[in-house]
Amino acid sequence: MSASDNFANWSHFPMGPQLRRYLGITESEYTGHQTDRPSDEEHSLFRHELEHLISKQAPADQKEFVDLLEELTAMGLSSVVVKLADTYPQYALDSDFRACLALGSALMMESELDEAIVLLRQAHALAPMEAAPCANLAAIYYALEQDQEALQWADAGLQVDANNVRLWELIASIYLIEDKATAADRLRSKAEQCHAYAGYSLAAELMDPNDKLLKAQLLEEAYSAGIRDDEFLIEYTAALGLAQQFEKIPQLVWRLEHMEKKAVHWKLYVHAAQAYLALDQNEQAQQMIRLAENTPGVSASVVHDLSQVYESQALH
Repeated sequence: MSASDNFANWSHFPMGPQLRRYLGITESEYTGHQTDRPSDEEHSLFRHELEHLISKQAPADQKEFVDLLEELTAMGLSSVVVKLADTYPQYALDSDFRACLALGSALMMESELDEAIVLLRQAHALAPMEAAPCANLAAIYYALEQDQEALQWADAGLQVDANNVRLWELIASIYLIEDKATAADRLRSKAEQCHAYAGYSLAAELMDPNDKLLKAQLLEEAYSAGIRDDEFLIEYTAALGLAQQFEKIPQLVWRLEHMEKKAVHWKLYVHAAQAYLALDQNEQAQQMIRLAENTPGVSASVVHDLSQVYESQALH
C-alpha cells in the first residue's frame, strides 16, 4: 500500500509541499489550505500515523530528509522530527545548518535541552549570521535560569538582527528580574547602542504603556539615527498618530519621496491620509488615498474603508 493510500484521508490537513510529496498527496488532492486549524485530537492522530509511516518509509535522499526536518518543525510536529532523525542516522546533521537548526528547535520543543544546545551551537557555528540559533539558545538558557548566558546569546542575535522582538522581550524580562526600577532605562540605553527601534518601543512600554507621546519620542530617536526600513516607519507613523502629532506624518512621507528618493510603502500613505483627515485637510487626504491605491501590494479593503471615512467627512 502506498503512502497516498495510507494518507488519502489526510489531504485536508494543513501541511507544506515537502510533506505532501513524501506522503504522496498530489496538488489536485490537497485541500489543507482551505480548512480550519486542526483540533488537538486530529493533530495528535496525524502525528501518531506519521511517526508510524516514518519507521517504514525512508526519505529519498539527504535533501528530502532536511526538507522534512525543517517543514515538520515549522508545523510544530517536534516528536516526529526527533523520530525521523533517530530512525535515519545515515543522513548528515552536523554539517548542514538547516538540519541542525530544525532538529535543535524540535529538541527544544521536546524539552531535551542539553541535546538542543549542542545542535543549536553547531547551527550557529555553521551560519553565524543567522539569528534563529541565537534566539533559541537565549530562550533555553533563560529557561534554565542562566541569565548571563542568555544575555550573551541575545547580544549575539542582536548583532545579526537588531530589531528581533523576541530577543528584546527576553532581555527586558531579565532586566525586570534583576531590577524592576532600572529595567526601562537599561533597555532604552541598550536600544541606543544597537540603534534598534524594537528596543525603543519596548522601553516606552515599560516606562509608561499609556504615554503615547513618550513612545513617539523614543521612536523619533531611531528615526533621527537614520533607520528607514518599512516596518519601523510604519510603527513610527502609527505612534505619531496615537500621540496626535499628525502634522509630522505627511512631512515624513514627503521627505521620503522627494528628498531621500525612497519607495513609500502603501501603509505610510494610509497613515498620511488619516493624519490629513484628523487635521481637516480633506484635499490632501484624498491625494494620499489615491497614492495608496496605486501602490503595489495595497489592501483594497483598507483603502475602501479610508475612502468611506473621507467621503463621510467631506460631506460635513
